Amino acid sequence: MTTFLYDIFKRDGLLSKRMQPYQPRKAQFRMAKTVWESLSTAKHGLIEAGTGTGKSFGYALPAAYWAMQEEKRVIISTNTITLQNQLLQKELPLVKSILADIDPEWGENFRYELAKGRGNYICKRKLDQLISESLMKETPFAALAQQVQQNLGSMRHGDKEELPFSVPSSFFDDIKGDADDCMGKESPFHDSCFIQQARRKLQKAQVIVANHALFFTDLVLRSQGASLLPDYDCVIMDEAHRIEDQVTKQFQYTVNLDLLTNLFYRFTRGRTHWARGVEDPELKTSIEAKYGQLYTKLAEIFAPLGENLASRDRTQYILQRPILDHYPFEDTFKEIIQLIQDKKNFMELEQGENETTAGLGRYIGHITAMDQMLRHVLLRLKSSEWATWVEFTPPKKEPLIKDQLYWAHCLTLCSAPIEIADLLREELFQKKTVLLTSATLTTQGNFGFVAQRLGIDEYDTFDAPSPFNYAEQSLLIVPDNVPEPTHRSFDSFVMAAMKEILQQTRGRTFLLFTSYQQMNKVYQDLYPWMLKEGLKGLLHESGVSREQLLIDFKKNPRSVLFGCESFWEGVDVPGDDLICVVMSKLPFPVPTDPITKARTDRLESLGKSSFEEYTLPFSILRLKQGYGRLIRTKNDKGIVIILDARINTKRYGKKVLESLPESPLSTRIEDVASALERFNLKVE
Repeated sequence: MTTFLYDIFKRDGLLSKRMQPYQPRKAQFRMAKTVWESLSTAKHGLIEAGTGTGKSFGYALPAAYWAMQEEKRVIISTNTITLQNQLLQKELPLVKSILADIDPEWGENFRYELAKGRGNYICKRKLDQLISESLMKETPFAALAQQVQQNLGSMRHGDKEELPFSVPSSFFDDIKGDADDCMGKESPFHDSCFIQQARRKLQKAQVIVANHALFFTDLVLRSQGASLLPDYDCVIMDEAHRIEDQVTKQFQYTVNLDLLTNLFYRFTRGRTHWARGVEDPELKTSIEAKYGQLYTKLAEIFAPLGENLASRDRTQYILQRPILDHYPFEDTFKEIIQLIQDKKNFMELEQGENETTAGLGRYIGHITAMDQMLRHVLLRLKSSEWATWVEFTPPKKEPLIKDQLYWAHCLTLCSAPIEIADLLREELFQKKTVLLTSATLTTQGNFGFVAQRLGIDEYDTFDAPSPFNYAEQSLLIVPDNVPEPTHRSFDSFVMAAMKEILQQTRGRTFLLFTSYQQMNKVYQDLYPWMLKEGLKGLLHESGVSREQLLIDFKKNPRSVLFGCESFWEGVDVPGDDLICVVMSKLPFPVPTDPITKARTDRLESLGKSSFEEYTLPFSILRLKQGYGRLIRTKNDKGIVIILDARINTKRYGKKVLESLPESPLSTRIEDVASALERFNLKVE
């Protein structure tokens, strides 16, 4: 049955006719075959396929064929916008062309769409309302609102990215779609609504591209009887090594005074359209008074905690015991919910169901959720299954006087599930066929760690062999004279080593760090020297676009990029623009991170080694991602340097090396110069 795949991927096949130059890849064909077999037998699949495999076509082509043949719908979920754009602009248009070659009717009927949250779209009603208000009184964005309205006619999708000019986020917040402030069919703009148009397109699509955050938000909603995405039969998750992080974020509870205030003001201050339809000042005054009671009592509880955290070394601490012995807000929330419910019932009797009564119904759900979250975090409920912690989150503008209210607003309470395996098993893997793929899913050659963490019990696997000749294209250097990361001389060694490396590479180098603190310190220490040497330091800091940093890096061969977190993955700099990747140390998860601590404590309580079963495999997957930044094509050459002698001295070092590409290994930084010469990477 897989002969159609051979016809697509073979030399002079359908793909080669549409894609020039095309070179058949055995690994790509075998991956496509694995995807097809998983879809045909409704069995989960785990596929590791690094750069150069052509994995996007490896899953998109068999998935599209299956969707057309079986009249099914497939979700393709990614972690990054970069990969989404690549699928939508490159792979899926080509897939449509190939389907047309197989069957002209298929080519005509095949649809693919991008799914986005409604907050990405312009709400025409809210924009119109903003313009109307600006005619009555002066508003800060009046001219900008007029400019946006003039562009509506030429917009196909109506999202922020489609605007031909940039707009401040504070302005877009006023005009973006909002589920809680939607008039639905009562809106005068319903028929031409960008969000409704997008939903109608999704219903007609066989392949829908989404990101992990949206996909798992939809999964949470489905467990509550709602959804964002149309029903689907299968999901293919690319960049699947990020799933555990994303699922944990989606299920996390977050509570602070600002969130509480915003929730109540949506109704009492008429910040939503449906709330303005409730003309009952007495009700709003009553609820505002009850909110005031809640706020005052919570501020009393939060203030000492916030002030205490301000004097500590870290901003996050996991709670070992409940903040309160009993929950004091039960009656207040019950009274608030009853008042709103009574109003909803009265309006339905008087007017029937409409958008205002629907808004009141949704609002009751939001108030109930806040009540549940507050109870959960204050009493530290489900403590064996959920990690609950406090965070110090001071406002951006510091007041002159730091009173008790200031300290109360500095506190955020959070809670998240320690393990997500049971949850995903029940909500996803027992209901849908799921294929996971990434350049990094294996540790020491097997998929056990990822499968166990995500709750996948039965699955097929394929580990695509790398198309790159690492023995000829790369060198791995792990110096043996590096002090332990805990040693007081480690930071100064890292700085000196990076300086020595840059003296040889003269730029075109990534310096990757595991903490922003260390990255910023090394950058500041090296900056005067780099300036003198004619090297351009590019720092990954808050508010700086990753994409812009990469553009700047590629423009100047004397560039040195200082990166953290997101630069370890999803960054593509092929060719001689990048010749060296330096990692400051093994990327072990931060042991004091609340979720990490809860997970390691949980494993230890079960008599297991948290290091062997969580910390080490987690680090290996992250390290493989960082390693993968260097060699992106068959012609790339360069050096990876890991400034962590534990790979040479600790027993687990062998496991780390076994999981990495088979590059020649050196223990001397001095070998950088000879390697650059051997690779003919001339230093300018």
